[in-house]
Amino acid sequence: MIVLGLHFGHDAAVSVLRDGAVVSYVLRERHTRVKHAATLDVATVRRALADAGVRAEDLDAVAVCSTQGVELIVDDPAALSVTYEPGDTFGRPCTLLEEEPGAAERRGGGTLLDFLYDPDMSATWLGRSYARLYPEHAVQERADVPVTPWVDDYVTVPEWAGTRGLTELAATPVAPEERHRYGFHLPVRVSLDGVTVPGYAVHHHLAHAGSVYYASGFREAAVFTHDGYAEGESYHSGMFYLGREQALYPLAPHHLGLGGLYDRVGAALGLGLVGPAGKLMGLAAYGRPRFYSSRFLGNHADLRERFPMDVTTAWLRHCRREAERMGYDLAPYGDAEQATAPVNADIAASTQKLFEEVRMEAVRTLHASLGAAGLTVPALCMSGGTALNCPSNSQIAKDGPFPRVFVEPACDDGGIAIGAALAVYHSILGHPVHDADDEGRFPSPYLGTAPTADDVAAAVAAAGDRITVETLGTGDALAERVADDLVANRVVAWFEGGSEAGPRALGHRSILADPRDAENWPRVNRVKNREGWRPFAPAVLAEHAADWFGDVPLPSPYMLFNATVRQTGIPAVTHVDGTARIQTVDASAGGYHAAISAFHRRTGVPVVMNTSLNGPGEPIVERPEEALDLFLKTELDVLYLAGLRITRA
Repeated sequence: MIVLGLHFGHDAAVSVLRDGAVVSYVLRERHTRVKHAATLDVATVRRALADAGVRAEDLDAVAVCSTQGVELIVDDPAALSVTYEPGDTFGRPCTLLEEEPGAAERRGGGTLLDFLYDPDMSATWLGRSYARLYPEHAVQERADVPVTPWVDDYVTVPEWAGTRGLTELAATPVAPEERHRYGFHLPVRVSLDGVTVPGYAVHHHLAHAGSVYYASGFREAAVFTHDGYAEGESYHSGMFYLGREQALYPLAPHHLGLGGLYDRVGAALGLGLVGPAGKLMGLAAYGRPRFYSSRFLGNHADLRERFPMDVTTAWLRHCRREAERMGYDLAPYGDAEQATAPVNADIAASTQKLFEEVRMEAVRTLHASLGAAGLTVPALCMSGGTALNCPSNSQIAKDGPFPRVFVEPACDDGGIAIGAALAVYHSILGHPVHDADDEGRFPSPYLGTAPTADDVAAAVAAAGDRITVETLGTGDALAERVADDLVANRVVAWFEGGSEAGPRALGHRSILADPRDAENWPRVNRVKNREGWRPFAPAVLAEHAADWFGDVPLPSPYMLFNATVRQTGIPAVTHVDGTARIQTVDASAGGYHAAISAFHRRTGVPVVMNTSLNGPGEPIVERPEEALDLFLKTELDVLYLAGLRITRA
């Protein structure tokens, strides 16, 4: 069975599954070069089909999802359109249609266009953010934007009303119910290039849950999803689920607003409107959590009585008030040029501690509520943008109540095109899960389009006499030459095979450097034209990881957990607090693994610095011509491109 997954929100993407396995995946930002690009274009869909070797006529089903509040917008509605259906072609249960016929018409909506075109809303933080994610709006009139409403509201469960704090939720038994399993989708009909395909619209967090649970290999797991949606009264900021064989059961919403608070604090500290969370996580290590207060611990129900105003506003006021009381210099507050000033660093550290404490409490709540229902569940899966927070993930893995913890590399919204398709194939249509080769391990993160030999040749030819090219192939000669360059302290751009799913470079679109030289930390930040205080990650051979790093679940192949650095010889990848966001690398990573192994043989150090191959504010490079363009306009020393060693002429 072939299933097409379509995600229309920010980090828009398309996936194709064949019998439950991902056979193609295209993240729109990598081709439009707009970071976190929102809405879909038909070219992205056609590219995913071509990569999978299928036509629209071959599709059996379609899964559609979007970010909360983001309508379904496409550049060519004559070629691609979505229609909500009154009936279900597949004959599967649909709780919402059974209980409320016509629900799609009444519940459909969206706010993206309001944030883009309404003068008051466009001036807000969210409005300015959306403007960057959908720049096409600047040359469009609102009336000319083709829109299909998006349904965010599915089944209503009285017990899920946002009136229960985390303590009460922990004492409330949660058990899987078929009504809820079939309560978060609606039948749709998708028209693609003249071909009509049946399918389902899938709730945002069900897609997050699908992306992690079905990739984990677990046959039973608790699932915790949470992202940057700030509303705490509904299930739109995230849910607790139970995965059992092929079924995903929504258990209860947790009513957290944590992800939205974290993003907005990052923006308030001057770390950017789009994607400030990653910078805030790195900045936190420079400070101390002196402003942390347990009064802010809890979910929406816990906090609304304590803080009648917006909780983020209350938190920032609290931090500033405490800083003033303690005698801090407040002048640098929110100044990106002074990000590491004590007031900014300590607000970041305090926010990180709050984030960790609330998220841990939510995990304990999920575990306790399962226990109250008499369920013992051995593993936890986490997804949504908050699952990119490495220190929090590590704390949950180390001190949390679940023996096994899994996070997949595409846990942000870029992964829900995959998750929606998996949820449709398994949980809605009932196809069994495959036997896992390795529990707790994503099948492969390298799901992007691999360039052809002709693609590489054309890019090299276009660069002309600006470059010198040496052909090395893919064997030992290539790995040894990379090691030569790293030992000579050259900064290496590395481009291999298909690109990574998710926001982190994992060795197919990477910049590599020698971690032994402390100067490579500021040096590579200069090469990337980014803030000098931002840290870099180590990639370590999996078999040597325990010798160099501790306090981390191993293996850790997706750069999603923090570790304590055990040895002193790698200062370029050791953060100021003695930790590192590690990636363990085994032979499945291809030439990347061979290159690190060669470096290890030469130096005795099984670690290299790894960071994403991109410029400031840009997506990770996808195509050979983008890698060459970045190489030629930066101070990168050498580019390895699909078996070629390229230097400037």
